[in-house]
Amino acid sequence: MIVDFHLHSNCSDGLLSPEELVKESLKNNCSIIALTDHDIVNDYSYMEENYNLPIISGIEFNTSINKLHLLGYGIKKIDELNKKLYDLRKYNENVCIEVILKLQAAGYDISVEKVIDFLKNSNLEYKILDKRKLVKYLIYKGYVNNTHAAYQNLIGQQQRFYVPNKKMSPEEAINCIIECGGVAVLAHPNTINLDAADLEKEIKLLKDNGLTGVEVFNGKAKLNYGLILDLANKYDLIQTFGSDFHNPEIDKIGIFIENDEQVEKFCQKIKKKIK
Repeated sequence: MIVDFHLHSNCSDGLLSPEELVKESLKNNCSIIALTDHDIVNDYSYMEENYNLPIISGIEFNTSINKLHLLGYGIKKIDELNKKLYDLRKYNENVCIEVILKLQAAGYDISVEKVIDFLKNSNLEYKILDKRKLVKYLIYKGYVNNTHAAYQNLIGQQQRFYVPNKKMSPEEAINCIIECGGVAVLAHPNTINLDAADLEKEIKLLKDNGLTGVEVFNGKAKLNYGLILDLANKYDLIQTFGSDFHNPEIDKIGIFIENDEQVEKFCQKIKKKIK
């Protein structure tokens, strides 16, 4: 079976539209997919019918713990969740604008209007700005070569143009997902940069607060598959698999799964049928 439970569209920081993602998923023979944009969730049932492909409505949260991300799947109260997140997104838009003004004052060729025009011309979402969209502009202008360099040299912690975003705690994000009818999954666990013992403590704490699953395979992050698998089994967490797709030039949709038992468990948990 080929699946992909971690896809980003141009509703957040991906480069393809949701429909383009679905078409690409079908080309790659996916049996089921999940769209997991940052801080926003959409109802894709209309595309399920049009393309005969099961699509899970998902979301990804950056949390207050550095690089600890949580995925929410099978969200039922979509409008309610988006309302919960709207104020947070608007707050962080103001943070983004503050960063833009700092860069502008330092002589960079940038303004809010120029960033918005770039996003519009690139077919990216532009109604609410955030740092991920700002990074794309900085790469476009040639000020940095990639996302890592943007944060490492310009807008990340301890850098000249850093302004902190407001983020939910992991516990708040999990509660938010559960209250809106979804299940919470820890994304790419290794990016939290914890050793094995501390990672286990973190996963146990998250489990105690309602965590349902853990991403055991991520196409971008080099996970310690054996360790993550052992922790998933030890704490009775469902397993998910995703490409973390953003850019069609460097990412590929679809993860081949030899044993589909875990996929079945995941789909049963969120009450989704596989094609």
